[in-house]
Amino acid sequence: MQGSVKFVIAIVFASALIACASDDGYRTGGDRSISIPYDPYDFDPDDLLAEAQAHCGAYGLRARSDGETVDQQSVRWRYRHYQCV
Repeated sequence: MQGSVKFVIAIVFASALIACASDDGYRTGGDRSISIPYDPYDFDPDDLLAEAQAHCGAYGLRARSDGETVDQQSVRWRYRHYQCV
């Protein structure tokens, strides 16, 4: 019984360490960023910017466009990238 409690505690501790090491949106230079998927045939750039601004605003920053990429698995989807500055 006592061995299983230690095992559970070890799992919880390991999970906490993994969560700390995960990528939480930082890019080079320590800037927070967000990538928003969108359909290039049906999108509003103002809506994408508003979504990015809402994300960056949570950190007291403004969203700045940082390019876009095409999903190689599907020509229908693209990703618009924003840095929080």
